[in-house]
Amino acid sequence: MIYLFADIHISPYVEDYADILSSMLGEIGFDTFEPTDTGIKAYIQKDLFVEEQLTDLLSTFIIPDVSFTYEMHEMEDCDYNEEWEREHFDPILEREFGLRLDPRMAFGSGSHSTTHQLVSLLMDMDFNGQDVLDMGCGTGVLGIAMGLKGAKHVTAIDIDNMSVDNTIHNFSLNFPPSIDILTPICGDASAIDGTFHTIVANIFKTILIRDLPVYVDHLADGGTLIMSGFYTSDAPDIIEAAATCGLRHSKTCSDEDWSVLTFKK
Repeated sequence: MIYLFADIHISPYVEDYADILSSMLGEIGFDTFEPTDTGIKAYIQKDLFVEEQLTDLLSTFIIPDVSFTYEMHEMEDCDYNEEWEREHFDPILEREFGLRLDPRMAFGSGSHSTTHQLVSLLMDMDFNGQDVLDMGCGTGVLGIAMGLKGAKHVTAIDIDNMSVDNTIHNFSLNFPPSIDILTPICGDASAIDGTFHTIVANIFKTILIRDLPVYVDHLADGGTLIMSGFYTSDAPDIIEAAATCGLRHSKTCSDEDWSVLTFKK
């Protein structure tokens, strides 16, 4: 599989601008981001890349007086995987929780505030006997955390085949072959089937709000929905949308301007 990366330069460069841009790029298929001194490198599967989407996004960036230039590059993902793992992966979740990961290019290594907050939260919870859903699974880290805390069955869904394959691999690192609790699915929210006691979705704000009614339809009465992947400043919009769907906001956690929201049905 061939990956491309856009080396994007932001002027004036502000780290918050790079974070916002990463979130927006995720909505058009980019799945991995690497900070640079002047912007970000954003990676995408070649067959998912549409340059007009990138140029349209950059031309309509929501912050005025910010300009962009970029260059596109092509590389084999297997070579990049080895380089990225060697230079960028910090096994923080294994050190803190004993959770083993080989993240390859999937999102969810534990270094980002949202993933670390979510894993910390999940490892303090009890999922004994539950059917759970890890929506936008990336590396599968959140499903693994719920499995380690007693979940009976984990459904893990992602739109990226590489993430689904990585999730299968990472489950094998954390559970012996005799423990078969994973159903991996490549797809979006329309692929959700069944009812879950807990749903965790670590995606982007616009996708979370769009798919909230689907999550609620598949959440058991009394069940828990945990959402992250957005800035703390966006939390009120998520809470309002969840209330419209009949959910009760029960908890907020925040760190480094990123929030995790918990809701009950």
